[in-house]
Amino acid sequence: MKTLALLSLALAAAAVPAAAQKVTTGTADWDTFPPAKIGSDDIDYSRLVRWTTQELQKPECRAKGMRPTRFDVDEPYAVLIAPDGTVSHIVVREMGCPGLNTAIASTLADMARRGKFHATGQSSPAWYGGRLTYAAADSTPH
Repeated sequence: MKTLALLSLALAAAAVPAAAQKVTTGTADWDTFPPAKIGSDDIDYSRLVRWTTQELQKPECRAKGMRPTRFDVDEPYAVLIAPDGTVSHIVVREMGCPGLNTAIASTLADMARRGKFHATGQSSPAWYGGRLTYAAADSTPH
């Protein structure tokens, strides 16, 4: 499949608890995927901001241009969606921070578990993409 060929992934298993989905980090030409159709946006962004703040404080987290008090997360992802909307594989971009990879991947796995990805209408599974975005900024003047 052409889209799968575009997914030139350097896959590495992510340390993410995922129910029935395979969750990995990798690289891809993210903008080539057709957009995933998702249900209502009921992501707990406050939780993601808190989680990101904690992870950015860890020495192993080397997310470029981010710090615990100021960050702008705009992470692409790809999901392999079956015709009925079931997600079997999630790929998130490697961010240089294991905890942020986990936060993004866990959020997507939870969305998949709750049936937030819509049926595709295709006759076989296909790759779709999207972005998870959120930000935080300290309010102290610089």
